Amino acid sequence: MRSIVMLMLLIALIAGGSTASLAESPEGEKGTTYATSPPEEKSGSSGSDKQIPEQVTSEHWSCKEIAELGGKYGAKKKLPDTVVIEGKSLSRSELAQYLLSVLDVVVAKCDKEGVEAIPREDLDRLAALHEALKAELVQYEGYTTTRETIEKILAKPEIIPFEYKIGAKGFLRGEGAGNFRLSTLSYAPNQSEGRFIYRIIPYAYWDPTDYLDIRLEGQGYGIHGGGQDSDKFALYQGFVEGKLPGSDLLALKVGRQEFVYGSAFIQGADTFFDGLSFDALRLRVQPVAPLTFDLLGGTYATPFSGGLEGYLAGVYATYTFSEGNAAEAYMFQDNGSPEHHAGQHLSIWGLRGTAKLGPVSVEVEPDYESGQLFNKTTGSNDNINAYGGHVDLTYGTTIGGYNNKFFLSYAVGSGGRDAADGVKFNREFRNPNNDSPLMGDMHVMSDLSGINVADHHASGLQIYTLGWAIDITRELNFSATGHYVVANKVEANFSRHIGLETDFSLTYTISDNFSFILAYDHFFTGQFFFDASGSSGGINYGYAMFQFNLAKTKLKAPKA
Repeated sequence: MRSIVMLMLLIALIAGGSTASLAESPEGEKGTTYATSPPEEKSGSSGSDKQIPEQVTSEHWSCKEIAELGGKYGAKKKLPDTVVIEGKSLSRSELAQYLLSVLDVVVAKCDKEGVEAIPREDLDRLAALHEALKAELVQYEGYTTTRETIEKILAKPEIIPFEYKIGAKGFLRGEGAGNFRLSTLSYAPNQSEGRFIYRIIPYAYWDPTDYLDIRLEGQGYGIHGGGQDSDKFALYQGFVEGKLPGSDLLALKVGRQEFVYGSAFIQGADTFFDGLSFDALRLRVQPVAPLTFDLLGGTYATPFSGGLEGYLAGVYATYTFSEGNAAEAYMFQDNGSPEHHAGQHLSIWGLRGTAKLGPVSVEVEPDYESGQLFNKTTGSNDNINAYGGHVDLTYGTTIGGYNNKFFLSYAVGSGGRDAADGVKFNREFRNPNNDSPLMGDMHVMSDLSGINVADHHASGLQIYTLGWAIDITRELNFSATGHYVVANKVEANFSRHIGLETDFSLTYTISDNFSFILAYDHFFTGQFFFDASGSSGGINYGYAMFQFNLAKTKLKAPKA
C-alpha cells in the first residue's frame, strides 16, 4: 500500500503546484477516457446540434440559459413574469431580443476587461444560443452593428501548441458484485465480493518542434480485494513521433504505444482496466488531406497485456468526407495468445462507415475473419471462417428543455455447434481487443465469440442494445442502457436465451479535470444459465469511480 500512497502524493503535488488543465491524449488525435463509456456517452450537444422550436416556454433549455446568463451578467432585459411565472410561451423572435440584451453586456464587459473576463464555458453557451437564433437576431439593428464583434468574442480560440506538459491521470474505483466472480469475470451463484482498483498514469510530453513529439507515460495499476492483491508498475507508453517539416505526408511513430481505431469495436485500449499497448512502429501516410493510411506492427507489451504474447500488424485506411462522415477499411493480423502454436494467427478484414445527418448518426462495421486456430483435440490447426459486425443508430434531441440522446444497436458474432460441443472453435468470431460499450458495462460478455457458464459454452452472440441518456444539468448526466443477448449455437436441449443486461449510471463532471461516476448494473439471466449451472440467480454489479487528469503545461510562444 506504500506504493499507492506515494502515487497519491504525486497527484497532490501536481494539483497544488500547477494550473490544472485537461491533458491531451498521447496522440493528440483520440481522447483517452478512464471509464467504460456507454454507447450514448455524454448527451450534451454541440451548438450546431441544439435546436429551438418556434415557440418555447421557461422549461426549454434556451430560456433557462438566457435567464441564467442574463442574471449573471446583469442584462437589462429579463424574461417577463408571464413566461417565468405564468408559463406562457415566447416566439423565437422574442427570445432573440433577450439574448441580444445578454450579448450587449458581455460585449461591454469584454471591451472593458478583455475576453478573458468571460469564462470559456459561458462563451460556449452563448455561442450555442447565438447559432440557434442567428436568423432572428439579424432583424434587430442593435445586433447588426455589433455582429462582427460578437462573432469574434464567441469564436473558438485557436489551439496553441505546448512545448511540454507533465501531469498525472487515471481513476480510482471501488466495485462490488453478487453471483459473480470479479477476478475471472464469470458467473458464480451465491458468491458476493468487492474490490478496489486504481490506475494512475504519470506522464511527460515534450514537443520541441512542430515536427517532433516525445511522449512518456508510466503506469501504476493495482487490484485489492475479491481474492486479489496485486500492484504493477511499468512503462505504459514511451515513443517518439516525427514527421516531415511543414508537411503531413509522412509521420513515423516508434516505441511503446496504444493502437485505437474506429469505435474500438476491433482494436481498443482496454480503458476500464489496465490498458493495452504495443512495442511497435506506425507509419502514417497522408497523400491528400481527406485520406490517411496507417501501417503498423509490433508486439504485445507486458505486464499490461492480460497475459497475451505475440504480435499485431496491419493497415488502416480512412477517407473523411466531412465531420462525422467517413469510410474506412482495414486488415489486422494478430497472433496474440497465452499459448503459442506454430502457424496460429487471426486475420481480420473490416470496413467501417459513419454518417451524420443533423441529429442522427449512423455507424456500420462488418468484419470477416480468417487464419489458423490450434485445436487441442486434434493437435493441429483449423482454418478460421467467421464473421461479425455491428450497426448503430444515435439520435440527439431536446425534450422538455433537456438534452437527450437515444441509441440503438445490433451486434453479431458468428458461432458454431462444434464450439458449443467443445470440439473446435474456428467458426467463432473473436474481437478480444475490443473496448466497445456494445459488450455491456458488466463484462459478462467479454467479446462476441460466446460465453461460458459452469462447464458449458454458448457459441457466437447477438446483442441488441437500446440506450438513453439525459443531461439533467450541464454537470450531471444520467444514462440507462439495455443489452438483450442471444446465442447463435448451444448444446442440444439448451436454450439460446442468454439474458438481459441493464446498466444505469450517473456521471457528475466536477470540472474539466475531475469527474465522478456512480453506476449500478443487473443481469437478468436467461434459461441458458439455468441449463448450464442449475441456477437462475441474476448478477448484480455496482461501482463508484473517481476520474482525474491534471497537468502543468508550458505553451509555445506564438509565431511572429
